[in-house]
Amino acid sequence: MTNSHHGVPESKRSVRIMQKKIFAWAMSMAVAAMITCTGCAQNTNSSGTDSGSSTAQTTTLDDNDTAEAAVGQSLSAIQSGEAGVTTDEDDLCDNYDAFDAEITLEDGNTKVKGNTKAVSVKDNCITISAGGTYRLSGKLTKGQVLVTGSEKVKLYLDGVEITSPSGPALVCTNEKRTILSLAKGSQNTLTDSADNADTEINGCNVSACALFAQDKLTINGSGSLTVTGSSVDGIVCKDDLKLVNGTITVEAAQDGVKGKDCVAMFGADLNVTAGNDGIKSTESNDDTKGFLQLEQGSATVQAGGDCLQAETLVWIADGTYHLTSSGTAVNTETGEANSGKGIHCGGDVEIAGGKLTIDAAEDGVNCTGSLELQAGEVDVTSAEDGIQADGDLTVSGGAVTITTTGTVAASAQDDFQPNNFGGGNPPSGDMPSGEAPSGNPPELPDGETFGGGNFGGNGNTPPDNADNRQNVAASDASAIPAAAMQTIADSSTDAGASAAAAMTTAAEDATSKGIKCGGNLTMSGGSCTIDSTDHAVHAAGTAVFSGTTLEITSDNKGISSHGDLEISGGDITIHSCTEGVESKAEMTISGGNVRILDASDDGLNTGGSDSGSYAMTITGGYIYVNASGDGVDSNSTWEMSGGTLLVCGPTSGGDGSLDADGNMTYTGGTLLALSSKGMMEYPESGCLIATNCNAAAGEQISIVDKNGTVLATLQSPKAVSDVIYGIGDSDSADYTIVTGGTYDGTLNEDGYGEGGSVSGGTEVTANGGTGSMNGGAPAGGGRGGAPNGAPNGGQGGTPPEMPNSNNSGS
Repeated sequence: MTNSHHGVPESKRSVRIMQKKIFAWAMSMAVAAMITCTGCAQNTNSSGTDSGSSTAQTTTLDDNDTAEAAVGQSLSAIQSGEAGVTTDEDDLCDNYDAFDAEITLEDGNTKVKGNTKAVSVKDNCITISAGGTYRLSGKLTKGQVLVTGSEKVKLYLDGVEITSPSGPALVCTNEKRTILSLAKGSQNTLTDSADNADTEINGCNVSACALFAQDKLTINGSGSLTVTGSSVDGIVCKDDLKLVNGTITVEAAQDGVKGKDCVAMFGADLNVTAGNDGIKSTESNDDTKGFLQLEQGSATVQAGGDCLQAETLVWIADGTYHLTSSGTAVNTETGEANSGKGIHCGGDVEIAGGKLTIDAAEDGVNCTGSLELQAGEVDVTSAEDGIQADGDLTVSGGAVTITTTGTVAASAQDDFQPNNFGGGNPPSGDMPSGEAPSGNPPELPDGETFGGGNFGGNGNTPPDNADNRQNVAASDASAIPAAAMQTIADSSTDAGASAAAAMTTAAEDATSKGIKCGGNLTMSGGSCTIDSTDHAVHAAGTAVFSGTTLEITSDNKGISSHGDLEISGGDITIHSCTEGVESKAEMTISGGNVRILDASDDGLNTGGSDSGSYAMTITGGYIYVNASGDGVDSNSTWEMSGGTLLVCGPTSGGDGSLDADGNMTYTGGTLLALSSKGMMEYPESGCLIATNCNAAAGEQISIVDKNGTVLATLQSPKAVSDVIYGIGDSDSADYTIVTGGTYDGTLNEDGYGEGGSVSGGTEVTANGGTGSMNGGAPAGGGRGGAPNGAPNGGQGGTPPEMPNSNNSGS
């Protein structure tokens, strides 16, 4: 099913996934707490005769059942919320009192003690054909251990070293699960040869790898296991692969760890170096399978392709993960570059805890479905997008740090330069930084007037640039160790050249955004620190901010959405950007703190290329804008009824502190907007207006009531000539604008304060009352309207008097 609004796959999974999995995890922990694995009770016969049913098994399940049944959950459809695997007693038990047989490996001299009928030795190939518990030790330099039959088998590895010249070192084709227990303090190694290839054993298609299991495979214990896949892969399991504990090191020419139905970690310490993908689950035809479930433990992955890859779901509850993708993997058949992402999922990604550090040649996290971040720490450095979801993206907790390094194409990163100002070219002659405006206004092109014939006419809206910017991925990602890249290194020169071309093409189509959402974005908690070369936060659908703390530095836009954008809570600080917060639909701010400290273009902007609604509404919250373009720009109506809006606008050109194409309405809240020598627009009524200030950068602009109390004061980082202050229905005679002087109150980090008093300074003549959004000024003249508040700002009449008695020409 597709999302009718955005044309992207709609998630098949319900919100209940998280609750179901947390329940399953809690139950598995409860089961673990009740089990005492040391000295697991064994009823065994070690006489060396056929003991029949006397195998050393201690489990409460019939092995035809999945382990999930221990907590009353089966692997049903993920979309129903009944997903994930758990552990049972067999998975957790890693120490045994007795064994069905003890096998001591030695080239040409392997010895078997115990049930000899269950173990056969032929040409350095040891075959275990009956269920039971077996202890293995010793070394085979050219041999193989093969597990067959229809029963569950437990292998206790106590110092095993197996190198296979043909096929995997350990092959499990038995019809039920295999459990590998790593003896305490033991070091175990499994290695295949570089010449190994896929083969058929006992009717099973056995992959080219060092450790293969046809059915379920569990690895536990307190020893270590090193798996070297010299040919293709390291560990391959065609069913559920559970890593319970132990130290596991995998090196592979291609994929490191593969569990077809799932890979689940419950506490192991895993280290993977892979020429292609690190850890992956590959079942794509069943939505209940093909997932990664990382509950606890740690994993360090260095991969030429994706570090973590799954078809349906990546679920991270806890643990520590260091993921590095160099992006050097190549498809040896096509010569094309493989994906090089930190986490790559064909379905959903859910992060409910843990600590992730990701360094990726492409996206840090990428999923086709939805992404939820509820808790944990995520630190991403990526050449392309930091976190990307084609579906909805939700951040409700956790701490995220994202740095993107992709280079935006020069053709796409030019600063906004409007085509005309009312029909002509943009005026030249910016005000020098830090100097008060004086003298004549910037010279207009011949025959042109501001605003298309009306001084103070409608402002210009930035074009829809930067939404389809192309990026070139950074090329400084570190390569993985050479040993794991041998197969790829041996590829032909032509294949390498094709891969390089493919990577270049992909990079040209890529973006380097911090957070990129193809559906609806919701950020209700947690914190995000983003330093991006492209948009820091982008949503193709709606965007809702209600509680997240955002720290943004961007070479492009800070926050952008194609749908409605709402801010009702949280703290958003944008240190640098082109445009600060943009919606190509409507924008509503009702709460929270929004600080745009340095925007080279507009601070707040609504607008698009079609005929939709672009209304901007402010009913609450604290907003500070320092912008070189329009401070606030609506390509529709603008309305303010509450909150605090502080604007340090442009110092020249055709931009102003406030700009709207429709009606501007002010009915309440604190509005203080400053600008200099640019276009000036202001609400139809309820504002105090001054156009004759002479304040230098760094000086205070203070609004003082008739009792001498400072109602609002703002230290401007730029020269100021124009001031707009909202007074509602109050009498303008009760207010005074003062520039400079000494303020005895306390300023916040934006240079804003309320209360106290100001001594010294210069009082500025101001006008108050009514006008129009197209520059209507009250009686007494002033920029943008006809004398005596003529209708519609005197449009079509005589231009108003310019400061210093200079007119706009014509």
